[in-house]
Amino acid sequence: MNPLTDNPAMQLYFASTVVLGLNLLVLANNTALSRAKATEVINPEDKRLNPKATVVFEAGNDLTSRYRRAHRNALENIPLFLITGYLLALTSIPFTALASLFGVFTLARVTHSVTYLKGLQPWRTAAFAIGGLAQLGILGYLGYAAAVG
Repeated sequence: MNPLTDNPAMQLYFASTVVLGLNLLVLANNTALSRAKATEVINPEDKRLNPKATVVFEAGNDLTSRYRRAHRNALENIPLFLITGYLLALTSIPFTALASLFGVFTLARVTHSVTYLKGLQPWRTAAFAIGGLAQLGILGYLGYAAAVG
């Protein structure tokens, strides 16, 4: 018996972490694939691997730039959840509240990535805001748990 893996709150945290981790990996890999397809590299030394490529540094084609922006946004939001979500899973928060917060945050972040890549407004902004509200709820529960002990 493992006290962490037997805990339903931790199981949900692990599931959320897997989904969010896959989201980051898909965005990162698609950034690289898009850049390769456009024969673009970001460092001059990378031309040794692909002599026909153009060095674009931070610019590049629109699709690659969109993947990069979506990836950066995910990197700005997911790490905080990984820390606060783990801590929240260790508290005695009601499971329904925890599942709601984790589910909403995870779904909102994946939805944000998809809508970012497809350029869908106002859905991208709505997904970002919903994810932010879920994170705020997690922080609120953590603050409450710290205050009441």
